[in-house]
Amino acid sequence: MKIIECEQGTEEWLQARMGVPSASNFSRIITTTGKWSAQADAYINELAAERITGERKDFFMSDAMARGNELESLARDNFMFESDYEVDEVGFCLRDDLNVGCSPDGLILEDMGLEIKCPLAHNHVAYLRDGVLPSKYFQQVQGSLYVTDRDVWHFYSFHPDFGEQLHVVVHRDEEFIKLLDGHLKRAVDEIESCVERFKKQGE
Repeated sequence: MKIIECEQGTEEWLQARMGVPSASNFSRIITTTGKWSAQADAYINELAAERITGERKDFFMSDAMARGNELESLARDNFMFESDYEVDEVGFCLRDDLNVGCSPDGLILEDMGLEIKCPLAHNHVAYLRDGVLPSKYFQQVQGSLYVTDRDVWHFYSFHPDFGEQLHVVVHRDEEFIKLLDGHLKRAVDEIESCVERFKKQGE
């Protein structure tokens, strides 16, 4: 694994991710059941266009995302206090053998990572009631395990107004990761094919 040291959300971080399938969007390549996603072609087109033009697709940040960014540091501190783990902040991680990456909310020791979510109150209640990794983040978490080649990922849902937070320990799903590997290789091949076919000659 290669780590690009930069602060997440900065221009350097955005540049590092440009044209690269990233775990936060792996759900656009593979479904939770391991099938090729109906959104895959659109995502491949976006990433190929970024590679060809050198211009990234506009990065949209919703109010909920902005709120999450503001609370993330507090959530990380709270996670470290509750778990007694030390968390190392990193920028963007890339696999050594495939041009895919992830932006962990932290790496822990030699074999673990962290994904933090700071949802709105009603979503936090839903997560607490279910007590499991929300299915909408399954591909992202398994994808982060795949990219970093680690064994365990901690999912932490945090809301400052609640006395209880959700901490789920997620292990590698090797069957899903095998399917993910195949789909990501296909996606990367298709991106490269588009770049070779459509980029101006001589560049």
